Amino acid sequence: MTAQPGLSYKEIADAITSFLEISLHTLLCIRQIYPPSTFTRRRAHSCPVYQSRHPLVRSYISEVIASISPEIHEGRLRRMTMVVKGVEDGLPRERMIFDLGYLEEINKLREGRNGDVGLIGAPNAEELSLMLRGFLIKLTALDGQLLENKGETTFAIIVETNDSIQPSANATGEGPWIPALAGDTLHPPSSQDDECIGKHEPLLNVKAVETGVIDIRLMVQECVAKTGVETLKLTPR
Repeated sequence: MTAQPGLSYKEIADAITSFLEISLHTLLCIRQIYPPSTFTRRRAHSCPVYQSRHPLVRSYISEVIASISPEIHEGRLRRMTMVVKGVEDGLPRERMIFDLGYLEEINKLREGRNGDVGLIGAPNAEELSLMLRGFLIKLTALDGQLLENKGETTFAIIVETNDSIQPSANATGEGPWIPALAGDTLHPPSSQDDECIGKHEPLLNVKAVETGVIDIRLMVQECVAKTGVETLKLTPR
Protein backbone atom coordinates (compact mmCIF):
# COMPACT_ATOMS: atom_id res chain seq x y z
CA MET A 1 0.00 0.00 0.00
CA THR A 2 1.38 3.38 -1.03
CA ALA A 3 2.06 5.78 1.83
CA GLN A 4 -0.12 8.85 1.77
CA PRO A 5 1.60 12.24 1.85
CA GLY A 6 1.15 14.35 4.94
CA LEU A 7 1.30 18.10 5.29
CA SER A 8 3.58 20.21 3.13
CA TYR A 9 6.60 22.06 4.43
CA LYS A 10 4.72 25.35 4.17
CA GLU A 11 1.74 24.00 6.11
CA ILE A 12 3.95 22.72 8.93
CA ALA A 13 5.89 26.00 9.02
CA ASP A 14 2.60 27.90 9.26
CA ALA A 15 1.44 25.65 12.12
CA ILE A 16 4.70 26.07 14.06
CA THR A 17 4.56 29.84 13.59
CA SER A 18 1.00 29.97 14.93
CA PHE A 19 1.99 27.67 17.79
CA LEU A 20 4.76 30.04 18.87
CA GLU A 21 2.28 32.93 18.95
CA ILE A 22 -0.11 30.93 21.13
CA SER A 23 2.77 29.95 23.41
CA LEU A 24 3.93 33.53 23.93
CA HIS A 25 0.47 34.74 24.93
CA THR A 26 -0.02 31.78 27.27
CA LEU A 27 3.38 32.13 28.94
CA LEU A 28 2.80 35.83 29.59
CA CYS A 29 -0.39 34.88 31.40
CA ILE A 30 0.69 31.85 33.44
CA ARG A 31 3.95 33.53 34.50
CA GLN A 32 1.93 36.64 35.42
CA ILE A 33 4.02 39.12 33.46
CA TYR A 34 0.71 40.94 33.13
CA PRO A 35 -2.37 40.57 35.37
CA PRO A 36 -4.45 37.47 34.57
CA SER A 37 -7.48 39.75 34.23
CA THR A 38 -5.96 41.17 31.03
CA PHE A 39 -6.15 37.77 29.30
CA THR A 40 -9.03 35.82 27.87
CA ARG A 41 -9.24 32.05 27.68
CA ARG A 42 -9.18 30.40 24.27
CA ARG A 43 -8.74 26.91 22.91
CA ALA A 44 -6.03 25.79 20.54
CA HIS A 45 -5.52 22.19 19.46
CA SER A 46 -8.30 21.25 21.93
CA CYS A 47 -6.26 22.66 24.82
CA PRO A 48 -7.14 25.70 27.00
CA VAL A 49 -4.76 28.58 26.31
CA TYR A 50 -4.68 32.33 26.91
CA GLN A 51 -4.65 35.44 24.75
CA SER A 52 -3.83 38.95 25.88
CA ARG A 53 -6.62 41.49 25.52
CA HIS A 54 -4.25 44.46 25.75
CA PRO A 55 -3.87 46.12 22.32
CA LEU A 56 -0.18 46.98 22.75
CA VAL A 57 0.77 43.50 23.92
CA ARG A 58 -1.15 41.89 21.08
CA SER A 59 0.40 44.28 18.58
CA TYR A 60 3.91 43.57 19.85
CA ILE A 61 3.49 39.79 19.73
CA SER A 62 1.95 40.02 16.26
CA GLU A 63 4.96 42.03 15.10
CA VAL A 64 7.35 39.47 16.59
CA ILE A 65 5.56 36.58 14.90
CA ALA A 66 5.37 38.42 11.57
CA SER A 67 9.12 38.99 11.79
CA ILE A 68 10.09 35.40 12.59
CA SER A 69 7.66 33.76 10.16
CA PRO A 70 9.99 34.22 7.14
CA GLU A 71 12.88 32.84 9.18
CA ILE A 72 10.90 29.67 9.93
CA HIS A 73 9.77 29.27 6.33
CA GLU A 74 13.36 29.71 5.16
CA GLY A 75 14.68 27.30 7.78
CA ARG A 76 16.84 29.91 9.47
CA LEU A 77 15.29 30.34 12.92
CA ARG A 78 17.35 28.26 15.34
CA ARG A 79 16.08 29.57 18.67
CA MET A 80 13.47 31.92 20.07
CA THR A 81 13.77 32.84 23.74
CA MET A 82 11.35 34.70 25.96
CA VAL A 83 13.39 36.25 28.75
CA VAL A 84 11.50 37.27 31.89
CA LYS A 85 13.34 40.12 33.63
CA GLY A 86 12.96 42.16 36.78
CA VAL A 87 11.82 45.72 36.17
CA GLU A 88 13.95 47.23 38.93
CA ASP A 89 17.29 45.54 38.23
CA GLY A 90 16.85 44.34 34.64
CA LEU A 91 18.25 40.92 35.55
CA PRO A 92 16.85 37.76 33.92
CA ARG A 93 14.57 35.71 36.15
CA GLU A 94 13.86 32.89 33.72
CA ARG A 95 14.25 31.97 30.08
CA MET A 96 11.70 30.10 27.96
CA ILE A 97 13.75 28.64 25.13
CA PHE A 98 12.20 27.28 21.93
CA ASP A 99 14.72 25.43 19.75
CA LEU A 100 13.90 24.50 16.16
CA GLY A 101 15.44 21.91 13.86
CA TYR A 102 14.79 21.35 10.17
CA LEU A 103 14.76 18.59 7.58
CA GLU A 104 18.18 18.39 5.90
CA GLU A 105 16.63 18.70 2.44
CA ILE A 106 14.95 21.98 3.35
CA ASN A 107 16.64 23.96 0.57
CA LYS A 108 15.24 21.60 -2.06
CA LEU A 109 11.77 21.86 -0.54
CA ARG A 110 11.82 25.63 -0.83
CA GLU A 111 12.71 25.59 -4.54
CA GLY A 112 9.84 26.17 -6.93
CA ARG A 113 6.52 24.72 -5.71
CA ASN A 114 8.03 21.91 -3.61
CA GLY A 115 7.21 23.72 -0.38
CA ASP A 116 3.49 23.32 -1.13
CA VAL A 117 3.63 19.59 -1.88
CA GLY A 118 2.53 17.08 0.75
CA LEU A 119 5.48 15.14 2.17
CA ILE A 120 5.69 11.39 2.59
CA GLY A 121 6.31 10.63 6.26
CA ALA A 122 5.09 14.02 7.45
CA PRO A 123 2.15 14.16 9.87
CA ASN A 124 -1.29 15.05 8.59
CA ALA A 125 -3.26 17.93 10.09
CA GLU A 126 -4.88 15.80 12.80
CA GLU A 127 -1.60 14.16 13.81
CA LEU A 128 0.23 17.48 14.01
CA SER A 129 -2.57 18.99 16.08
CA LEU A 130 -2.32 16.08 18.55
CA MET A 131 1.44 16.63 18.82
CA LEU A 132 1.00 20.33 19.50
CA ARG A 133 -1.80 19.63 21.96
CA GLY A 134 0.56 17.50 24.03
CA PHE A 135 3.10 20.30 23.89
CA LEU A 136 0.58 22.88 25.09
CA ILE A 137 -0.53 20.65 27.97
CA LYS A 138 3.08 20.51 29.19
CA LEU A 139 3.53 24.24 28.66
CA THR A 140 0.42 25.24 30.60
CA ALA A 141 1.49 22.98 33.49
CA LEU A 142 4.79 24.85 33.84
CA ASP A 143 3.46 27.30 36.39
CA GLY A 144 3.27 24.58 39.02
CA GLN A 145 6.87 23.53 38.41
CA LEU A 146 8.61 26.90 38.58
CA LEU A 147 9.36 29.25 41.44
CA GLU A 148 7.30 32.43 41.64
CA ASN A 149 8.81 35.57 40.18
CA LYS A 150 9.05 38.17 42.93
CA GLY A 151 8.38 41.83 42.17
CA GLU A 152 7.34 43.44 38.92
CA THR A 153 8.60 41.76 35.76
CA THR A 154 8.83 42.47 32.07
CA PHE A 155 10.00 40.41 29.12
CA ALA A 156 12.05 40.45 25.94
CA ILE A 157 12.07 38.20 22.88
CA ILE A 158 15.42 37.05 21.51
CA VAL A 159 15.89 35.25 18.20
CA GLU A 160 18.95 33.38 16.97
CA THR A 161 19.39 32.27 13.37
CA ASN A 162 21.28 29.31 11.94
CA ASP A 163 23.46 31.53 9.79
CA SER A 164 24.17 33.98 12.64
CA ILE A 165 23.06 36.97 10.58
CA GLN A 166 20.30 39.39 11.46
CA PRO A 167 16.70 38.41 10.61
CA SER A 168 15.46 39.26 7.14
CA ALA A 169 12.97 41.72 8.68
CA ASN A 170 15.99 43.98 9.27
CA ALA A 171 17.04 43.90 5.61
CA THR A 172 15.99 47.51 5.07
CA GLY A 173 18.09 48.70 8.00
CA GLU A 174 14.98 49.81 9.86
CA GLY A 175 13.76 46.44 11.10
CA PRO A 176 12.38 45.74 14.58
CA TRP A 177 15.31 43.67 15.85
CA ILE A 178 18.28 45.03 17.81
CA PRO A 179 21.31 43.15 19.22
CA ALA A 180 20.43 41.24 22.38
CA LEU A 181 21.99 42.07 25.71
CA ALA A 182 24.69 39.56 26.61
CA GLY A 183 23.05 38.89 29.96
CA ASP A 184 19.75 37.96 28.32
CA THR A 185 21.08 35.17 26.10
CA LEU A 186 21.64 31.58 27.10
CA HIS A 187 25.21 30.75 28.04
CA PRO A 188 25.57 27.07 28.94
CA PRO A 189 28.26 26.63 31.59
CA SER A 190 31.62 25.70 30.08
CA SER A 191 33.74 26.28 33.16
CA GLN A 192 34.68 23.36 35.39
CA ASP A 193 34.59 25.75 38.32
CA ASP A 194 31.83 24.72 40.72
CA GLU A 195 31.30 28.38 41.59
CA CYS A 196 30.39 29.23 37.99
CA ILE A 197 26.91 30.79 38.15
CA GLY A 198 25.90 28.94 35.00
CA LYS A 199 26.18 25.66 36.87
CA HIS A 200 23.35 26.83 39.14
CA GLU A 201 21.04 27.60 36.18
CA PRO A 202 20.15 24.12 34.89
CA LEU A 203 17.92 23.65 31.87
CA LEU A 204 14.56 21.94 32.35
CA ASN A 205 13.51 20.02 29.25
CA VAL A 206 9.76 20.53 29.02
CA LYS A 207 8.62 18.97 25.75
CA ALA A 208 9.76 18.20 22.23
CA VAL A 209 7.77 17.58 19.07
CA GLU A 210 9.44 15.81 16.17
CA THR A 211 7.49 16.12 12.95
CA GLY A 212 10.39 14.93 10.80
CA VAL A 213 10.15 18.22 8.90
CA ILE A 214 10.39 20.96 11.53
CA ASP A 215 11.12 19.84 15.07
CA ILE A 216 10.55 22.07 18.11
CA ARG A 217 11.68 21.76 21.71
CA LEU A 218 10.99 23.87 24.81
CA MET A 219 13.48 24.27 27.63
CA VAL A 220 13.17 26.48 30.71
CA GLN A 221 15.99 28.00 32.71
CA GLU A 222 15.46 29.60 36.11
CA CYS A 223 18.14 32.21 36.76
CA VAL A 224 20.09 32.96 39.92
CA ALA A 225 18.47 36.40 40.17
CA LYS A 226 15.31 34.49 41.08
CA THR A 227 16.58 31.35 42.78
CA GLY A 228 19.20 33.12 44.87
CA VAL A 229 21.60 30.19 44.62
CA GLU A 230 24.48 32.55 43.91
CA THR A 231 24.64 32.91 47.68
CA LEU A 232 25.25 29.20 48.19
CA LYS A 233 28.34 28.36 50.21
CA LEU A 234 29.94 25.38 48.55
CA THR A 235 31.35 22.71 50.82
CA PRO A 236 35.12 22.27 50.33
CA ARG A 237 36.09 18.91 48.90
